[in-house]
This record gives sequence, structure tokens and C-alpha cells, in this order.
Amino acid sequence: MTIKKGFVGILVANRAQRKHVLNQYLSYNAAGVKLISFTPSSIDWKRRTVVGLHRVKGRWSIGRFPLPQVVYNRCYGSDPLLIERLEATIGGDHYFNHINQLNKLDIYNKLNRWLAPNLPETIPYEEADVMSMLERHMEIYFKPLFGCMGKGVYRAEMNPSGDIRVGQHYFAPKTVTSDHVFFQEHMKKLVSSNPYIVQKGIPIRQIDGQVFDIRALVQKNEQGLWSVTNLVSRIAYKGSFNTSIFVKTCLSQEILKKLYPPDKVQAIMTSIYDVSLRTAEIIEMETDYHLGEFSVDVALDSDAHPWIIELNGKPQKDLYRGIPNRSVVYQRPIQYARYLCGKPSL
Repeated sequence: MTIKKGFVGILVANRAQRKHVLNQYLSYNAAGVKLISFTPSSIDWKRRTVVGLHRVKGRWSIGRFPLPQVVYNRCYGSDPLLIERLEATIGGDHYFNHINQLNKLDIYNKLNRWLAPNLPETIPYEEADVMSMLERHMEIYFKPLFGCMGKGVYRAEMNPSGDIRVGQHYFAPKTVTSDHVFFQEHMKKLVSSNPYIVQKGIPIRQIDGQVFDIRALVQKNEQGLWSVTNLVSRIAYKGSFNTSIFVKTCLSQEILKKLYPPDKVQAIMTSIYDVSLRTAEIIEMETDYHLGEFSVDVALDSDAHPWIIELNGKPQKDLYRGIPNRSVVYQRPIQYARYLCGKPSL
């Protein structure tokens, strides 16, 4: 099959996701490449073909295709065997976001060499270190080493009287104790045998009594260069610290305009753009990840200083429903894929 503008496959987790995901990108396929969606189980390694979904003259159709020139991974998680086989077949430089379930501690350690002023102290969860971390910062978060959507995240706060308050999703505690041994045992049960990190809490700026974050979407463009597509904020429910469970989303500028004067808004946005692009450069320099996009979740403290809370290797695209000019969110990965189609595989 010869396709002048390139042949790109979007890898999804299962057949039920094929139409929804592909439809998002077809609507904004300004690059004019041939697009299909397929699943890992649809790959025939011997024949080097895939069974995929595509749209022809407005109709959905299933067909068998050669392995695409470029694969854009929209499966969450990392299957080492799949990565190895696809990279060996089409080339690692033609398979992007192959790793999107990021190790929070590894990312922190790599960024901390360059961006320490923008990173809250983060350590691996070890029972012996928890109390000193809590006493030092008075507020800490326990997060799964590999995790998303705020699942399994716990907050611990020590008040001046020495009481420790532990909660999940909400600031209101589920457990209150002044017994350090009980607290340690309680946390050990909550995290179980899963690998966790412990992160310093940030006094997050709020709007109307609600926590919000700023998500910088960082994507590669048609020249293969990093750019920040937009800054979008998620506003948490009242009393909640988890912005993954949000009331609404909007462009971050809308919130910032309500909190700061215009010159301060511009300065904040510029600082977040700079930190996000620097993050992309560091990840590219310090890892062997081939990413075409990721997001940087930022929180502002009471002084409007930006703190990188975490990175997301599979940005949630449904987040951008109703956001102005959202088309570029979907265009960029296809533009980058088109750029890769024009490069010889290494």
C-alpha cells in the first residue's frame, strides 16, 4: 500500500475504543495522512499486518492493513514485549508515547537536577522516613509510584497540637490520631504492598474556596519541535484536593484573571510555559522515552509560584470538551506523526 502523505495507526486498548478514539483525530486530520485504529491483539506479527478500523467515504469499515509507518500509542501502560516487537518492526523512532505510564519518583529525580525550585520534595515511601517528612512539612501526600486520576492518593496533615489527620480525595479527615505508631500502621495498611512516594504538600491557591490546577499540554508539532498547546484548569469540588474529580474545566487564563492583575497573569503563564518546555527538554535528554505529547500538572502556591505536581504520559483528551480552539489538541499528534512518516526509520 502506497500512501503519499503517510500511514498512521492509533493503538488503543480494545475494540470498543477504536471508533471513539479514531473519530476524535479524523475530525482534525489536517495533515491528510491515512488513519486507522487498531489493538495489540489485532497484530499479525508473521504477516506484519493489523486488522484495523478506518473510515472510507463517510462509512466505518474493518480491514487488514500492513503495519503502519508510524504508531501513536493511546493504550495506558507499558507492555515491554509489545514495545520491543513494534520497535524492531517499524523502528523505535516511529512509535511514540510507547511508554506513557510514568514512574513518579524516576521523573522527579531526573527533573530535580534542573528544576528543583519548582518541585515539591519527593521521596520513596519508607516507614522510617514518613514522620520526619510530616514534621518537616506538616502536610504530605502519599501517591502510588504508578498511578493516575488521583486513585490511591492519601493526604496527611499534622496540626500544631500534634494531631495527624488522614484523608482521601477530601481535606476533611477520615482518620484523626495523635498516636504516631497507629498512624504508621494505618498508612502501611492503606498503601499495602504497592510502591508509593511521599510528596511535600503545597498550600495550593484556591478560587472561591475550591482547589484548581493548571495542566500544560506539551506536544510536538509538524517540525518535530516541542510546544505548549494550551493551559487548562480543573476546578475540584468544594473541600476536595483531588482535581481529577472536578466540577468544571476552563482555560487557566480565565481563573488567573479573577485572581491576579493582567501583568501578573501574563508572568504566571509565561513561567508555566517555560517550566513545561524545560521539562520536555529534560525528559528527552535524560530518558529513552519517545514522547510526542504529555501534560505537566502545576499548582500555584499563595505567592503564585508554580510547582510541578506530576507528569501525565497519556493526556486525557475528553478534558478539552468545551474548551475554545481545542482542535489543535488533536491535530498536533497527527502532524507529528506525519513528520515522522517523512523520516527514514532508524
